[in-house]
Amino acid sequence: MNIWIVGVGEPLPIDGENTRLRRVGNLAKYISETKDEVHWFSTSFDHYKKKQRVEQDKTVELNSNFFLHVAKVSGYKKNISFARILHHQDAAKQIKKLMEQENKPDVILAGNTPIEVVSMVVEYGKQNNVPVVIDIRDLWPEVFKEVFPNYMNVLVNPYVAWNKHKLRKTFSNATSLIGLSEGFLNYALAISKRDKNSLDTVIPIGYPNYEYNYTSSEFNKLWGNYDITTDDFIVSFTGNFGRQFSFEEIMEASNKLKYEKKIKFVLCGTGENFDKIKELAPDNVIFPGWIEKDMITSLLQYSKIGVAPYINSVNYQLNTPNKFGEYLSASLPILVSVEGEMKNRLIENSCGNSYQNGEELSNLIKGYFDNSEKLTIQSENARALFLSDFNGDIVSETIKRQLEKVAFKQID
Repeated sequence: MNIWIVGVGEPLPIDGENTRLRRVGNLAKYISETKDEVHWFSTSFDHYKKKQRVEQDKTVELNSNFFLHVAKVSGYKKNISFARILHHQDAAKQIKKLMEQENKPDVILAGNTPIEVVSMVVEYGKQNNVPVVIDIRDLWPEVFKEVFPNYMNVLVNPYVAWNKHKLRKTFSNATSLIGLSEGFLNYALAISKRDKNSLDTVIPIGYPNYEYNYTSSEFNKLWGNYDITTDDFIVSFTGNFGRQFSFEEIMEASNKLKYEKKIKFVLCGTGENFDKIKELAPDNVIFPGWIEKDMITSLLQYSKIGVAPYINSVNYQLNTPNKFGEYLSASLPILVSVEGEMKNRLIENSCGNSYQNGEELSNLIKGYFDNSEKLTIQSENARALFLSDFNGDIVSETIKRQLEKVAFKQID
């Protein structure tokens, strides 16, 4: 089978051998190893590092079944900007050119954003009689209502309504919709104004089943410059300092716990709020900045808790984002800042909890710190939940089977 994946904004295999791939990258790699042919269409601009990967269109043969097509596009400096809108328009135009140079596939998988790209993909599928599956990974454009202050609603609400109107045509013409959760799938169905059919389904975000086998000396070599050791009680965050996260509660909790010298907070990533948060942090908070796979994996292996400080958005209330599976894979109980899907899964499986303020967060952390038996049991529960529901290989196989089902119109 010849499978195309159109996905922009994620790290690419050409970004370096220590790069952590995400949903699309792990799926493409998995499919290629099952001997089906996969073509991944992406762009030259690195969303995370805000720099160009290549200076012209490039196709890379990663293995005999895996081809990465990189379209040269314009970049942007700010995530919310007119330059990014132009980037999305350029991405749709340039990716289409690369697609037209290849033999048509059996099926195409595309993310639901950016709208310019996914609309182009659905139109290509319609013109070439190729089924298209849309992977609903966030509640765009609804999330814009939560990013901007209320006084901007006079501008934001019409923009959201206009984009929903454009999405309606795109979603309704897709062959299949995949939601990360039932809430996400229902959101897409509501926009498309159609009922769920047998080709629509829910498949969560998986995470690779990495081997966490770093020795203490290897950890110390990687992290020795950051004043943390394997004997510390490490509370970790691996993400970015963008608008989707709230760090006020972590700052309050870290201040309340600074008397416990063994408790260390390690907040990884960069972003627009990095400098502001760093200025507010006490000495027990460590900011390593942007780190790659070896440092992340070793950090999670020796951490005790993972914290997921999402803003209280419907986008996260109805979702189990990448960070959820990542922490579970490393056997970490998770403390999450929102009600909804994540909290429910943590409570049901006894591997974490939610908090609403810094005092609640500090009390939860102290509870694990003072009760090693509780920590051990919940760590085991976290790993069990990962293996049953979020193991990346199982998730990738589920998506692959869904694509086969759609390609051959195997309607139940």
